[in-house]
Amino acid sequence: MATMDEVVKKVMDAKDPDGTSGEFLNVKSAAKLLRASDKMIYHLINIGKLNAVNLSKRKTLVYRNDIDKLFELPPVVQLKELKPPPISECYHMAEAQKKFNISEGALYRIIQRNNLFKFQDGWYTYVAKADLDRIFNPQVQNG
Repeated sequence: MATMDEVVKKVMDAKDPDGTSGEFLNVKSAAKLLRASDKMIYHLINIGKLNAVNLSKRKTLVYRNDIDKLFELPPVVQLKELKPPPISECYHMAEAQKKFNISEGALYRIIQRNNLFKFQDGWYTYVAKADLDRIFNPQVQNG
């Protein structure tokens, strides 16, 4: 294990003209590396996107690996494909309008507001009977 004097000497002897290739960077070097302002680096530190250490009132260091991690892509989450319910368990829009005595626009707004799953099959757009029945007849569900 290296002593503290050896580590300091290694940092001081490193040939790094622009200060962007070391393991630890000061805010100015980090800004230069990211082609951003010092203010932007402090902002990233304040919102928690970038870890930093304050060695003194005027000396803040950023770990170079943390800057590199800013550019890592998050893992892709595979979404499950929604399978529509059987058509026998659905209302098509005209059928729902007639049953609940509601206009086409109002029906679409209710579907959108309640984030209901609707799907198209041929000429018709369908929505699950259970979803609309729950909205228009809530007391039936509660019993």
